[in-house]
Order: sequence, then structure tokens, then C-alpha cells
Amino acid sequence: MRRLPSVTNLLVKRSDLLSKVSFYFATKTVGDDFDPIEKNYTYVNQNPQTVKMYVREIEAESLIWKQMGTKEAGAVELLCEERYKNWFMVANKIMVNDDEYEVYKEATGGRAIMQRRPFKMLRVILRKK
Repeated sequence: MRRLPSVTNLLVKRSDLLSKVSFYFATKTVGDDFDPIEKNYTYVNQNPQTVKMYVREIEAESLIWKQMGTKEAGAVELLCEERYKNWFMVANKIMVNDDEYEVYKEATGGRAIMQRRPFKMLRVILRKK
């Protein structure tokens, strides 16, 4: 599949349209209270890797309709190159505009969705923690 130069230039050269997305990866260590049956590993976040991506807020009306409690609701749609797919899958923490979002490995029930788009692009929808 080929790339579309106008979209690639838009995501590279127009930094006023892009937002910073920080990926925190973790190392798995064994603590003093490690139990091999429970497998209670300790995860320590490393320094973040920051990438600029196109971010769009998803309105609350288009999310699931239900009575909201005290938890802040929200979701974002990210458009990026397909090479960042693995980053979304193994990240321990994802920050977009100083808000933390659910990561792919913890999200269940449609809280993190990844779709391949034409021209080697990736569309990711993340829900706020």
C-alpha cells in the first residue's frame, strides 16, 4: 500500500494542527512480596516517548448514553502513522494534553479501538480514565 503525500505532509509540517501524545512504557520487576502463583509483578514507568499526532475530541453525545456519576467522561480520536500501532499495544500509560487515557492492554469492552485506514494510517479511539 502506498502513502498519500498530502496527508503525510499535513501530519509532519502543520504542527499547529497536532497535539503531543506521550507514551509511557514500563519495565516489569519482581518486588519483595512477589508470589509466583499470583504473579504480582511491579511495573515501573520509564521516561515518556512523545509524538505529535492529530487529536480530535469526541463529543459526549456520541459516546454511550447513560447516567454519569462523578467520573469525568470523554474520549479522543487519534490519527497517526501505522508504525505507532505497537506503541499503543504495549504502552503502560498514555497522556494526551495532560489527560490520562486507558491503554490498549487494560481496555476491554470497546474502550480502546484501533482501525487501519488507507495510505498506512491508523485511527485510534481512547477513553479517558
